[in-house]
Amino acid sequence: MKSATADSPIRPAYVESFIRYSERAADGGWIEKNGSYSFEMEDHAALLRNARLVDASFDQHGFTLVKHATDVDFADKDDFEQRYYPEVSRLVQKLTGATEVFAFMGILRGGEDAKGGGPALSAHVDFNPAALRQWIARLVPDRAEELAAKRLVNINVWRGTIPVENYPLALCDARTVDRGDFLQVSLGKPEGGFKQGMPAGLNMAHNPRHEWYYFPDMQPDEALVFRLCDTADPDWKMTGHTAFEDPTSEPGSPKRQSFEVRTIAVFDA
Repeated sequence: MKSATADSPIRPAYVESFIRYSERAADGGWIEKNGSYSFEMEDHAALLRNARLVDASFDQHGFTLVKHATDVDFADKDDFEQRYYPEVSRLVQKLTGATEVFAFMGILRGGEDAKGGGPALSAHVDFNPAALRQWIARLVPDRAEELAAKRLVNINVWRGTIPVENYPLALCDARTVDRGDFLQVSLGKPEGGFKQGMPAGLNMAHNPRHEWYYFPDMQPDEALVFRLCDTADPDWKMTGHTAFEDPTSEPGSPKRQSFEVRTIAVFDA
């Protein structure tokens, strides 16, 4: 599926900014909440390429931009769970050919009142394989054992609820990451310390090979779809992502407000 384009001013081929990574000592650490960690963060200078100028492929890069208009009220939990979850499930199923797709954990983030802690400046992937299996058991408890034995792929759908004029989402080309770039981090301090095989999120450590992209001037009828953990991929070729400070943003522009939803796509093989 080819990337969508927006009617927007001409933007440069890239911008110079920084990506906020976790120190490598973060492996086995924990996160209390957005911005509160048991480890230190590191800012590394980065070129962020304008993805509107390339044919960003979900299969190759790990992400794509699609046209996807919706009239869902993202401030209304009942509305987005009842109407948007099925919408994004159909979108992901059509894009990937998955047998089934389960949407969950929608979050309205940012705006003038910094909902959800505001834009998250931390390169990461949401879940490790153990966490995906834990989530599928929560979502479909009567089929937990059956589904946990299948291939599960975490795919996120992200959009601005108003035009994105600052702190856009940056996406790392999945082909440029190594498994060792991902650090297992618990949500909350685990009793007895972190142990291998525990459910966890995955923060990213810096690697100069990483290639970062963003879509300038995203509109509310556009959605980013990107691939995270795949339980059948031992190399962890996943799409790290983070908000970043866009130096071309207009001072005083409306604070970025976005909605993100996680999905688990189930494959029989």
